[in-house]
Amino acid sequence: MHSVLADLAVVFHWPPSELWELELSELFIWHKKAKERAMQGECYD
Repeated sequence: MHSVLADLAVVFHWPPSELWELELSELFIWHKKAKERAMQGECYD
């Protein structure tokens, strides 16, 4: 779970206080979006 929170914080620059407000299902939805965004960034580096 900590890696999910860390990924969201790094990709979206969200503070921990925002992350703890999310439901578990929301965390996984946003984590998927963070992974997609990170993969797009790798393509353009």
